[in-house]
Amino acid sequence: EGGTEKKRGTLQRSSARTACSAMSQSPAPDERRKAKLATFLADMLRVGCVKGFKYFQLYMRGREELIIIIKNEPMAATPTVSPANSMSGSKELPRNQQSLMLSARTQRRLSGYGYINVGLPPASPAEKEIVLADETSTVFLIAGYARYCCPYVWVRSNHERLIRLSGEDQAEKDSPLKLRSTSAWATSDVKVWDIIAELVDICTLPPPLNPFSLDLKYFDSLPLLEAVVASGATAHFLQRILDCCPHTYDARMMDDLSTLMARHYEWLQQLGEAERNPSTARRPRISVSQVEDNLMPDDML
Repeated sequence: EGGTEKKRGTLQRSSARTACSAMSQSPAPDERRKAKLATFLADMLRVGCVKGFKYFQLYMRGREELIIIIKNEPMAATPTVSPANSMSGSKELPRNQQSLMLSARTQRRLSGYGYINVGLPPASPAEKEIVLADETSTVFLIAGYARYCCPYVWVRSNHERLIRLSGEDQAEKDSPLKLRSTSAWATSDVKVWDIIAELVDICTLPPPLNPFSLDLKYFDSLPLLEAVVASGATAHFLQRILDCCPHTYDARMMDDLSTLMARHYEWLQQLGEAERNPSTARRPRISVSQVEDNLMPDDML
């Protein structure tokens, strides 16, 4: 019996050492979260350089901030409802503050600085936003600050159109939005384009069936070399979205991608011809009217 007990104790100590070794080799939760945020920021940097979309424009501002300017009303007729793609099921604009913004109490809990009464403010208040937008667009800030270790989104202009603020406190405008995408980021594989799609659904009226619909005239207006580079970058971005996971707008996005790739290869061929014979180089003239006439009825609600 003594030998059996000794053997059992040896096995227990060995199992404990194995468990400790496994724990030391696996990253701590905070380290995994930091690594996930670093991947998100790398994606955000790539996305911030892509242009040519119909409903929004993107601008990188430093390593942690992405500015997105979203059109409010892309069509002449303006409906009276907005989609229920955020945390709340309410469809009317402006939405009440509780349905679309994180409460001060929730912010203090999430920030880790609740003991000093600090929530989740952006790096600079909305009133100091340098990117200006008129009444036809709304500016949003998508940021992945290291101190929060999680991406959040703030409204930077036209707050009154989206949110019915409860008071006159300017700090209320600097509360992050309550979105499905950012709320699920810590536990799900949420990409920066998931956040963009949700913002377009909330902001743009009527809501587009494809939030990443292309503005083909933008590419046609570019010089030949810029058109080749821009169309290639945008096509790569759309392909990444399609490869990530299924979306309701995949079929429409594939139509746009096919059209863009056809133009990209034609422009690439023209670029090669221009290099071989500069005297005959010219900008390709491709009509977009037929493509847009075909896309518009199916592209909007």
